[in-house]
Amino acid sequence: MISDKKLNSISVALGLLLTAYVAQDLHFNPRWYGDKGPGVGLMPREVVAGYMDTAYGRGQVAEAARLYYTKKTIDVTPRALYRSDTGPLKSTVRQVVAEGLNVVVHHCVEGGNAPAQEVIDMFRTSNGRIAWRKTIAQPADGASCADSSLARPVDLGLKPAQG
Repeated sequence: MISDKKLNSISVALGLLLTAYVAQDLHFNPRWYGDKGPGVGLMPREVVAGYMDTAYGRGQVAEAARLYYTKKTIDVTPRALYRSDTGPLKSTVRQVVAEGLNVVVHHCVEGGNAPAQEVIDMFRTSNGRIAWRKTIAQPADGASCADSSLARPVDLGLKPAQG
């Protein structure tokens, strides 16, 4: 029969081994080895922000895809407006919603030879890369992003939380 003292010692030893295993797994995560992409180790929202800065802000769509897409990325709308290297574009972000690995960006894009567009870009990230993307766009109802009706704030009648 095992004494209480010996059982406690075994429990402590097993607890220490389990803790060491988890710490080692978090520190030496093999999925990060060999991948030096700019989004590795970042939160999904930061990965998408980096992609959008390269694609829209610098106008380097192909380079952004090379840097941030996985080899198996599914782009549901690859021929969407503003998906070519047209030079820097002005992207006015209206709202960002991030939940888990999913990030949705509502923004207005203008520049190049195309009219201003209200765009919803949906992303799913995996290990610091974009694994899935879909774009929904419609022409802005104004001449520019600033004139679009979606640029105007909407009063929902909500009162700020009391602190």
